[in-house]
Amino acid sequence: MFTLHLTVVLMGATGIFARIIDLPAWEITGYRTAIAALVLFAWVQWREGTIRLSGARAYGRMLVLGLLLGLHWITYFQAMQVSSVAIGMIALFAYPVMTVFLEPFFTRIRLNWRDLVSGLLVLLGIYLLVPEFDLANNGTQGVLWGLLSALLFALRNILLGHWFSDVSAARSLAYQTAITAVMIAPALLLVGELPQVADIGLVLLLGVVFTAVAHTLLGYSLRFLRPKTVGLVSCMQPVYGVLYALLLLGSVPTVATIVGGLLVSLAAFYETLQVRR
Repeated sequence: MFTLHLTVVLMGATGIFARIIDLPAWEITGYRTAIAALVLFAWVQWREGTIRLSGARAYGRMLVLGLLLGLHWITYFQAMQVSSVAIGMIALFAYPVMTVFLEPFFTRIRLNWRDLVSGLLVLLGIYLLVPEFDLANNGTQGVLWGLLSALLFALRNILLGHWFSDVSAARSLAYQTAITAVMIAPALLLVGELPQVADIGLVLLLGVVFTAVAHTLLGYSLRFLRPKTVGLVSCMQPVYGVLYALLLLGSVPTVATIVGGLLVSLAAFYETLQVRR
């Protein structure tokens, strides 16, 4: 249980890097994933003796997951850069409810009235996050980017569970981060900026500790704890994210953001509990 709580604390801090690293969201994602991929491939080779997948189909499916993960991280960081850490993280945590609505397309699970109630809670929470529906408003932009990030993350998680339940978390994440890094590499080489000296340490910290280590620990936790427990505890990430932003950046969330976040988190807790039952 300690490992899971440590994982959530680490992952809750990722939003801070979007505000303190002086690079666009896509460049942060490119550097972050390249570093994480190198660390993870080295770890998998040492621990498992090989980094290979089972065949051509597995590589094709991993390509899809890598693209989804890369786009998820880019949009997630973009949400926080255009608005705030609180809005970006809370909007992202609509993904447990999105997962419930998407699962029937991949499984035989049917929606019920509880799912609809949770969906309405999320919609109300997101509504409270948006000061006014104006695309020129930074808060609105942050919510929209956060919701897109949540959709991509939900799709990635559903497909990962269907395709690679027998592959270790480190091996799967190694390929996904490598694919994301390769996807962004051409743009980095053509128009990307090198991190400033002050940012190099932050980029390394984000790639190694808050990406490679944190996501591997999450997979490790799933080996020993029920998925329901992992899902419920993971919903604390927005709370940690807001606390980090308050303590390190002095970013005080508005009352509407707090109430909207509580509603989204409530729906996420409830849906996770129902699905895992």
